[in-house]
Order: sequence, then structure tokens, then C-alpha cells
Amino acid sequence: MPDHYFGVPGQWSLRQCDNSSCRLLWQDPMVIAEDLVLAYKNYYTVAAPSSNGSPASVGLTRTFSRLDRLFTRLLRLQPERDRHANTYLHDTAPGALLDVGCGSGDFAAHMRRLGWRCQGTEFDPDAARHARETHGIEVDLGDISQIRYEDERFDAITARHVIEHVREPAVFLAECWRILKPGGRLVLLTPNADSLGHRHFGPRWRGLEQPRHLYLFNPTSMQALFERQSIAGADVFSSAQGASYTLNASAKTAQGLMQRSIDQCAIWFLQVGETVLTRRGAQVGEDLVVIATKPRGRAAAAAL
Repeated sequence: MPDHYFGVPGQWSLRQCDNSSCRLLWQDPMVIAEDLVLAYKNYYTVAAPSSNGSPASVGLTRTFSRLDRLFTRLLRLQPERDRHANTYLHDTAPGALLDVGCGSGDFAAHMRRLGWRCQGTEFDPDAARHARETHGIEVDLGDISQIRYEDERFDAITARHVIEHVREPAVFLAECWRILKPGGRLVLLTPNADSLGHRHFGPRWRGLEQPRHLYLFNPTSMQALFERQSIAGADVFSSAQGASYTLNASAKTAQGLMQRSIDQCAIWFLQVGETVLTRRGAQVGEDLVVIATKPRGRAAAAAL
């Protein structure tokens, strides 16, 4: 598939593991490490892409927004959306929080207002500068494995849509676990390859985002990743509460008003369907969420 979102020239292929207990998707052949920076040349980190479009397209978007507000009230979604917005730390006493891939620092600033002592990591120097200058967030530039924080430093670590970008997810996960305090919480968010949105949009689905997303997980492959790192008890589930962005971004790849109209109608039904089904335990939401608490004492030593 081509880069539908940021115009990097070329096409990329994805493969999928045929083991039914895995079904991991990965980029193959994978962009070499030295060239990966080129995939982010026009990438946004500080600001979201422009939403400008034709009058008809803008009208459809406004109609969808009104329906989304109605949908939120009817299904009483606000508490679920608030938990998602707080990256599932709503029931955790504030402490030292590391936001991996913090981007513009908006999330870290939000969590600081809730009482957390926040800092971040970021690859993009412009985004890191924005986080420092706009929000006063301490940001370390580079890969978390190269920064080498001391053991058991943070009470919570969040990595929101980061693990799909890294070349070695197992190494990334192990490093996050090493620097997390016993009793601390690790929360990962990543696109869910089993989502209804992926089924509808196919190669246009925002979650694929080639060539930047190197690995695309589903609940079973993510659970296997945690088990390989001897991290027991991780809660892996999908959520529909981040669906609005993913589905709308996917719809913007439509060619022609007819396809755009079809996609906008589909978004409404996809959000309703994902919300109802995820509440019943189906793993079809746009976001895959993992919540893992590091054990204390002997259990933590045994896991290492």
C-alpha cells in the first residue's frame, strides 16, 4: 500500500503470521533503520493534520460531529471516554509519570493538572522543544533504551501509539518494565488490527499507516508479547473510545463524494457497533489497550 497520509513515495507490504494464536502483522520488507527518519519527514507530532476540505466534505463532518454528541449522550459514553483520555490512570494515586513518545506534551500537561509529576521522551526535536517551551515538560530526546533511566524510577509509564513504531517491540517492553517501580502501572495503547474499522477500510485504515507502523497487534499477539517477557496478569482489551479520530482519518482517504458519504455513514455504525460489542467483551474496538501492574517483592524478583 502507499502512504495515504503523509505522502512518502513508494509502496509497502504487510505480512501476517498464519498461527491462529498470533496473527501479528508486520512490514516486510521493513524500512531499514537508517532510512526510517525519511518516513517522518512530513509527519506531524506537534499539531494534527489540517481538516480543510470541500464545502460538502466539511458539511458531512459537521453532521457527523452532531451525531457523535448525540451518540455520546444516548450511550452514556462520557465516563468511558474520560478513562481513555486519562490513559486508565484514573484510579491510581499520582506519582512520577513517564509519557513515552510525548509529542507536543499536551497529554503530560493534562496529567500534571491531575497531580502527576510528568516527564516524557520523544524522537522529534521540534515536538520536544514545543513540550518544553509551551508546557514546561522535561523531555529526553531519543529511544527509551538509549536514555537508560535507572531501575524502578517511575510510578506509571504510558506509551500511547508508540509500540507500533519501534523496530524491536520486545526490547521496548522489557525496558519499560525495568524502569517501572514495583506496584507501578504500565499502560500501552496501539491500533487494534482486529477492529471493525480495519475490516471496513482495509488498506485505507488509519491504523496501518505505512511506512511508519512496523508492527500491528491484535489481542492475541499482544498477550503473547507480554507472556514472552514473563509479564503475567496483563489486562489486554480493545476500546472504541478512540475510534472517532481513527475512523474519520481513514474516511479522508476516500476518492469522490459518494465514497466519502458511504464512509461517513459507516463511521456512525462502526462506532455504535464497536461500543456495544466491546461492552460485551468482543475485541473489535479501534484501540488496543494493555494495563499491566508490576508485582511487588518476591514476585517482581521472580519475574526478572
